[in-house]
Amino acid sequence: MPIYAITTVGGLISNLLLVSILLFTFGLASAILFWRQSSLCKKVSLGFSLLASFTLLIAGVLALFGMQIAPVVLATIPPLGNLGFGIDALSGFFAALIGFGGISISLYSLGYIDEYKKKGYSTAKFAFLFNFFLLSMAAVVTAQNAFVFLVFWELMALSSYYLVSFEHKEEPSKNAGFIYLLMTHFGTACLIIMYLILAGGAGGSFDFSAFANATYLSVAKDAVFVLALIGFGVKAGIMPFHIWLPIAHPKAPSNISALMSGIMLKTAIYGIVRVVFGFLAVGIAAPPMWWGVLLLGLGVISAVLGVLYSLMEHDLKTLLAYHSIENIGIIAIGLGASILFLSAGLEIIAALALFAALYHTLNHSIFKSLLFTGAGSIISSAHTGNIDQLGGLIKRMPITAPLFFIGAASIAALPPLNGFVSEWLTFTALLGGMGGSAAISFSSALAIIFLALTSGLAVAAFVKAFGIPFLGAPRSKNVESAKDPSNVMLAAMGILAVACIFTGLFPTTIAQLSIPILVQLKMSGAATIFYTAGTLPTLWIFAALLIITIVLLAFLRILKKKTKTISPDTIPTWDCGIPYTDGSMQYSAKGFSMPVIRTFGFAVGPLGKGNAYGHQFFEAVLYHPLERVFLTISPWSRKLHTGKLMHYLLYLLVTLIAVISFALIA
Repeated sequence: MPIYAITTVGGLISNLLLVSILLFTFGLASAILFWRQSSLCKKVSLGFSLLASFTLLIAGVLALFGMQIAPVVLATIPPLGNLGFGIDALSGFFAALIGFGGISISLYSLGYIDEYKKKGYSTAKFAFLFNFFLLSMAAVVTAQNAFVFLVFWELMALSSYYLVSFEHKEEPSKNAGFIYLLMTHFGTACLIIMYLILAGGAGGSFDFSAFANATYLSVAKDAVFVLALIGFGVKAGIMPFHIWLPIAHPKAPSNISALMSGIMLKTAIYGIVRVVFGFLAVGIAAPPMWWGVLLLGLGVISAVLGVLYSLMEHDLKTLLAYHSIENIGIIAIGLGASILFLSAGLEIIAALALFAALYHTLNHSIFKSLLFTGAGSIISSAHTGNIDQLGGLIKRMPITAPLFFIGAASIAALPPLNGFVSEWLTFTALLGGMGGSAAISFSSALAIIFLALTSGLAVAAFVKAFGIPFLGAPRSKNVESAKDPSNVMLAAMGILAVACIFTGLFPTTIAQLSIPILVQLKMSGAATIFYTAGTLPTLWIFAALLIITIVLLAFLRILKKKTKTISPDTIPTWDCGIPYTDGSMQYSAKGFSMPVIRTFGFAVGPLGKGNAYGHQFFEAVLYHPLERVFLTISPWSRKLHTGKLMHYLLYLLVTLIAVISFALIA
């Protein structure tokens, strides 16, 4: 009996990926089954998404520890290869990331979705799309075939589109969804071409294993790199492909914003790492230097402009959306630096830079999910996301406030929280690059300067994002009815807050889990990251801060008692002779940011507009000219739509011949 039980448990563990897929499928089915029973549908369907996410998390972590997780093979079609899913070390890292995010956001959604039920939106529709979205993301990072990857990449885009425009009664939500869908399809078109080139070099196979073992010409590698950077860069929100992100995220439900910013953007990071470090094997064959310079440059631009544009925003969710661009930029800096150092033969520093990028990918998924769920709690309670209409929430939302503060301190890279650790590792890697050639040293120095600038501005942005809504006096009547959300929403935020602390205090644990990824990607300096992570005394910093806090609180308590004995009468705070103060007698969001905006006016207002927003420059320089080109071409392309079936079949035949010819030539 014990042997049978052990065998059963072992079989279950090895099939965790299949179990997770089935549980997500049950979540989809239960949403349909209980479509008209909203309360039961919410509990059952979101319960399945929570269980499926937990299973996915365990499968990913076990894969990182070296345990074999059985693949799921749907079919074997000779031209396409094996259609299915599997987990290696790289997939395991991102599967665990999606699983953890799915657990916390599923729990949060159990309370948050009631907000939309009151507005007349379907709970069952949300639960169905929510499970579909999580399933598609899990399928993307575990797909072992380009065809399967593209199918679920598109399903991920469609499900997230419907979730972005979930409030379809509001016109801005529909417009935001359309812009998002347009941009993501442009990215997908680039990925299709990229995979065709990869398949051409792999003998026509679309299996990822064939891509990893194939040999490609330098021109094909360059084309794959550029297409991957564009195709995945659109989804990640790397500038200049970011314009959909600050439009779509604020209009989506806050729990979906948390999933999109915290999790979905990371599927694009997975794609870049898989293609560049896996298929193109830059760890073995030194890549061209311009690859690293290009990605590093785009990362710097995204990081600096992302944080500057966030300082201009007064809507809490839009501010957080721009910070997603900033943090994706920091991740891109790590990836670009790794490629740059590999081109110069600096394998150990390259491994550290890649580890820093992966570490920040994990950290951003945690603290950004926490911040968006915190923003959702504020908006659902105060009925506004305008920072200038908030204030004094720390007294009305005493549990939400410290949880949001942990997220703000994490994203601002304050020690000893997780954002500090991954940014410190990025700085360390860039400093290591200063010992290379003149070009490498110059690139590293510039990256260090701009990353330091980004870090400083991020602190200012989140002093604003936390201080103005939570501290001071209320600025409007919206705050009067504000209160902490339900216990289940607070529990979800608490889990994310604890994760911010844990991943900051134990960097060696994250390093240990990341070493298998670096080994899989043939990074020869993989073993050194454990020792580098161990040099950061985060536990000592935490202990020192804890002791200082305890001593300070004890001192204030003693001082308060002595003050009471001296003067028992309570008197108002000195107010310059004005007996009553209100919310207008304090810093506004615009007033707080104005010194920074004036200093960097050349960057944030490049079109000569005092109220320029972050996407306007790129729209004017890049997207409006493209729009004019398409409007010019469209009358000619409209002639192709004849409405005759034979013509459309002819188009398909010509396209098929062209694709096959390209694959044979490549």
